[in-house]
Amino acid sequence: MVCQNCGQNPATLHYTEIDDDQERTEVHVCEECAVAQGLSTEVSLPAMLSSLGQAVQAAAGADDLTCPSCGLTFKEFRRKGRLGCPKDYDAFAAVLKPLLQKMHGGGSEHRGRLPRGLAAGPHSTADRLLLLRRMQREAVDAERYEEAARLRDEIQGIEGASDRPAPPAGA
Repeated sequence: MVCQNCGQNPATLHYTEIDDDQERTEVHVCEECAVAQGLSTEVSLPAMLSSLGQAVQAAAGADDLTCPSCGLTFKEFRRKGRLGCPKDYDAFAAVLKPLLQKMHGGGSEHRGRLPRGLAAGPHSTADRLLLLRRMQREAVDAERYEEAARLRDEIQGIEGASDRPAPPAGA
């Protein structure tokens, strides 16, 4: 197969793009075009095995962790593949966070699509405030003080708006 970008070299990198309408597009490019487009072509087997080994080792040491709310053990979670309640995220945070970050390429925030029928963004002002406060805490922990100050101002703006009386009907 020939590179779809330059049309000259053999395509060595093959990937599938899925857009918002669930339409699939297969892309086949050569290594030079992939590098020019900023696509990674390097796979380090030792690095992959090392990170996998670290994740397995961390998870194995966490088998005795138990959620105080639902009683689920981490060992049961590993066997079933499902958490029992929202408190499990806190109970297993030390083990789940690194696993989720590895699965999501370093990030632990949802960046994908939402289920049908849900509007983008938080579903209520309270949800938005919780998200902003968490982001502010993370920014402070990472010493990103300008971002933390911006988030503080946004939180204060939302809290101030909710304190204001609603405009009269028909106004």
